[in-house]
Amino acid sequence: MPDPELAALRDAIRRRGPADVHGAAAVVEEYLGDILRDAGAPGHEGARRWARDRLKLFMVVSWGNWFGVLERLPQEYPALRDEWRDLLADPARYGPEHLVAWWWRLQPAMFQPLVATQLREMGAPLRDGVAGILKDGGDFEGRLVDWAAFGAA
Repeated sequence: MPDPELAALRDAIRRRGPADVHGAAAVVEEYLGDILRDAGAPGHEGARRWARDRLKLFMVVSWGNWFGVLERLPQEYPALRDEWRDLLADPARYGPEHLVAWWWRLQPAMFQPLVATQLREMGAPLRDGVAGILKDGGDFEGRLVDWAAFGAA
């Protein structure tokens, strides 16, 4: 990332306002609704819980590489990393919409398109996962991420 882009990112981070969790929640809910419908599980609450949980896992694992850009901002990076860890520390309170909103908030022009691309790429594995669990008997609860163990790893 050239220095002017890095400077623009630094400036955007320093000027950022509140996270648009409401807007991110609308995007996530529409996205998950499409996934569940395509997987043959519209209105299935267990499938919805699993898909939200797995979406958050996909976000945590795949979006971690975006921190490589943030690491180039040594003054801002430690606080940003702490904010991200706080979002992961309380899975009952913070869902995928919070992760989306957090990235959007850093620099919308950069991260909104990145988030949209990543969601498209995650769609097929989520759809196939829901359909597979349904085919195997529908035990979604037994396949949720153990976030306490995941965070300790």
